[in-house]
Amino acid sequence: MPLVDDNIQNNKLQIIGKLTASLIHEIRNPLSAIKLNLDYLKMIKNEMPFEANESVEVCTDALNRIQNLIDNMFTLVKKNNNGSSTFSINQITRNAFGIMRYNAERKNVKFNFNLDDSIPDCRFDKSKLLQVFLNLMTNAIESCESGGEINVKTFLSGGKIIWEVKDNGVGINEEDREKIFQDFYTSKEKGTGLGLSVCKMLLQEYLADLDFESEPGKGSRFYVTFNPGILESNGEAQNLNN
Repeated sequence: MPLVDDNIQNNKLQIIGKLTASLIHEIRNPLSAIKLNLDYLKMIKNEMPFEANESVEVCTDALNRIQNLIDNMFTLVKKNNNGSSTFSINQITRNAFGIMRYNAERKNVKFNFNLDDSIPDCRFDKSKLLQVFLNLMTNAIESCESGGEINVKTFLSGGKIIWEVKDNGVGINEEDREKIFQDFYTSKEKGTGLGLSVCKMLLQEYLADLDFESEPGKGSRFYVTFNPGILESNGEAQNLNN
C-alpha cells in the first residue's frame, strides 16, 4: 500500500511541475510585450513629463523583479540534463536570498548570515538544493512578524556539513510537530502543504536529512545535515577527510 501512495504522490508532483512550467511559459509572453513598450517609452523620455518617466522606471524595476523570479522558477521545474554538479553551498544560499530579498524587505524582516568559508564545494543537483533553501527561507519569513530576524548559518560538525535557518517567529505548536512533513498538511490558510515534504524528499535522494527545533512564541530552527563529503550523483558518499 505505501508503494501505491508513493506512486500517486510522485504523479501529483510531476503534474504540478508540468503545470508550473506551462504557466511560466504563458507569463513570459505578455511580460515581453510589457518590456517592449517600456523600452519604447524610455526612448521618448525627453518628450514625457518627469512624473511619467518616474512611473516608467518603477514599472521597469518591478518587471525585472518578476522576470528574475520567473527565471529562477524555470530553473527549478525544467529538466536538468546535467544531473549533479560541484558547487558551493554558501553560494546557493546567497542565490536563494537574492530571490527572497524583496519578500523579506516587504515584511521588514532582517537576515543575518554566518557562512563558514572552510566548507568544501559539494556535489549535488543545484536546482534541487536551491528549491530546498528557498522553501525553508520562505517559511522562516512567513513565520516572522514585522521587524523579525532570521539567522542563516553553515558550519562543519563531526565531519558533516550543517545548513540552518533560525527565526524568531511564531514557532510550531506541539500538535503540529508530527504532521509538518506530511504531504499536503499545512497550518497556513493559503498553504499547499507541499513545501516541507518536498524538501525532505529532495534531500533524501542524497541521504541528507532535514529536521527542526521549535518553541511556540519564540521561533524555529530548521537544519539540513549533509552526509560526510556530500554525495556523488549516484548516491555514493565520500568522506570529507579522504
